[in-house]
Amino acid sequence: MTFQVVSDSACDIAPRTEEERGILLVPYYVSFGSEIYQKERTELPVPDFYRQMAEHPGVFPKTSMPTIEDYADAFRPAVKQGLPVLCICLSAKFSGSYQSACLAREEVLEDFPNAQILVMDSACATAEQGLLVEQAADMAAADVPFSEAAALLEKIKQTGRILFTTADLDYLQKGGRIGKVMKLAAVALKIKPVMEMRAGELFPVSMTRSRKKSLVAILAELEKAFGGEKEEINQYRFAVGFGYGREEAAAFYKEVEEKLRQFGYTGELPLYQIGATIGVHTGPYPIGFGYMRRWETMREI
Repeated sequence: MTFQVVSDSACDIAPRTEEERGILLVPYYVSFGSEIYQKERTELPVPDFYRQMAEHPGVFPKTSMPTIEDYADAFRPAVKQGLPVLCICLSAKFSGSYQSACLAREEVLEDFPNAQILVMDSACATAEQGLLVEQAADMAAADVPFSEAAALLEKIKQTGRILFTTADLDYLQKGGRIGKVMKLAAVALKIKPVMEMRAGELFPVSMTRSRKKSLVAILAELEKAFGGEKEEINQYRFAVGFGYGREEAAAFYKEVEEKLRQFGYTGELPLYQIGATIGVHTGPYPIGFGYMRRWETMREI
């Protein structure tokens, strides 16, 4: 391993992936209507978070970013071993996690002035960020030099895209991700949104009249991007993400997988459970997919 990969918990990689690939995750903090904050994943498992949301729909949970000391504690063990550290954070347009990590870097450099610590704004979230983090870990395992890996990741993150829908816009509006006018219009017309995250920001893609139609619209975007004479589909990695509804997620996953195989995709299709950091903005029922270029193909450019 040529460097240590660190990320915040907004990347939503599975605990098994975290352990197997030697990735260090720094958790966000979550609160349900009180001043008591729990660490995502370790103190508040993601399934418990969604269960609380589903059982208390009038309560809007809050998150707090990792502290400077949280990041510094994650950096120090690798630095003491002489390993470079690459820290990939949730989009700075969503959170101050990136700034916390930058300040932690300065703190650690005071004690270890020769340490190599790079903090990167992923311009991503959830499964899209997870794909970036996993690729960073793959490069570390493949002994790609630290500086080359960092340069590749800067290019790769610009190719990412995530499309999702949610049950309603209450949580997005409450979190300031959409305006009141858009939310009121959606409620009045009883429509379901399809949203896209690109370059760290949310954009509306379409509005549909039912949850089922919103999922069909997401699949249509997949076909639009890869169903015709487009770039070779195996130059990309894909992932499906969901919140609380496992049965719905399993059915949607199967549809996405069938589409991808139809288009010639031969790679893996991981399933991410979207964590609390993004879940507080989407509510308990987000679902969608993301994709990003493979680092091996970007190395050739």
